[in-house]
Amino acid sequence: MPKFLDTQAISHELMTVIKEAKEKIILVSPYLKVNSQIQERLKTKSKIGTLAEMVIVYGKSELKQSELEWIKEIDDLKIYEKSNLHAKCYLNEDKAIICSMNLYDYSQQNNIEMGILITKHHDREAYESLIEEINNIKVNGVRMRFDSLNQPAPIMIANHSSTLVHSIEKHELTADQKLKFQILKNWRYVKSREEKTPAYLILTDEEIRSIATGDKIDANFLYETLQKKKAIRYNEEILYQLGRCKYYAIGKVVNVWYQDNQNSYDRVKLKFAGSNEEKWFDTTQELPKTNSEVAVQLNKSWFNDYFYLDV
Repeated sequence: MPKFLDTQAISHELMTVIKEAKEKIILVSPYLKVNSQIQERLKTKSKIGTLAEMVIVYGKSELKQSELEWIKEIDDLKIYEKSNLHAKCYLNEDKAIICSMNLYDYSQQNNIEMGILITKHHDREAYESLIEEINNIKVNGVRMRFDSLNQPAPIMIANHSSTLVHSIEKHELTADQKLKFQILKNWRYVKSREEKTPAYLILTDEEIRSIATGDKIDANFLYETLQKKKAIRYNEEILYQLGRCKYYAIGKVVNVWYQDNQNSYDRVKLKFAGSNEEKWFDTTQELPKTNSEVAVQLNKSWFNDYFYLDV
């Protein structure tokens, strides 16, 4: 049963949604001026590395430099812009807040706000409808990338020896390297859940990148690239995961088409990497975002399991 929330309760439940998240955090707000507590929680969740999805959707308003600075620090935070957005909702894999309050410091401290809290367990239909609507907003929104956010300077990160190094920009990887990177990152997520350990203790992003960009990836390469303990423990699994790359095609989503009277299924038009060939495929999957680069398992005319190549 939905629970009514006043201003103070919305702020409290918002922090709870973020702290208790184990799989996803999605924050939808037309305006952004995120307080330091929420920023720190999102950074912590990112460093732990157990979330499959961390998303902020905002309206068409210019992000201030102060927002850009903390956003750029979270590599796996995805930002979408939707120009006509007026909705406000905040959710994880178990519960969702639908309310009048923007993700804006002033709103939390000065406005009179109202909202409701629903849970996936008790309000499944409402929760799943909310997820469906958010997916629709993302598909029709604009994915904001780091190089489009006021041309930010390179991010500085610390490695294990505490030496500062420049992060490698996403566009520097080839399509095949992105596929390897994402395959290993997806495996790392599942492995971290199985072992109940932070993902970075299995493989760091830098280690995954080193593997993905290697010329000849075999057991010897892994022993030279990884810490000895990691190489011994995960050697076979890493090589097996990389072997799965051959089952995926890489391409750009040119167009999508929803099921209608002429088509029994939703459809995806894919432009294959390295060629000008374009082809329509039927799918029962959630439709991917147009203009996105994906790795997908194809079977004749079917667009099957896929994931985005966002590195």
